[in-house]
Amino acid sequence: MLMSQDHRPRSETRQLMIDIVVRSERPLTRTEIVNRLNRKKTPHLITMMDVLVDEGVFQRNIHTFNNGVTGYVYSVAQAYEKE
Repeated sequence: MLMSQDHRPRSETRQLMIDIVVRSERPLTRTEIVNRLNRKKTPHLITMMDVLVDEGVFQRNIHTFNNGVTGYVYSVAQAYEKE
């Protein structure tokens, strides 16, 4: 029998994402954000991050890591910091 996974409300997940990125001293990858949420990286969570970028809460940049892999990193948008 499968156990149902407890999911927090979307609004709570959104706020937790914001809090995680605000508290970070450096930009975070998608994987780092979802790991801090104790979740797996899913299309739903990636979409939530993209919406936060579209709304001007997060800033998304492309970063090339030490292993040569390119990926997105997220930080708080300057406009959001001033609120």
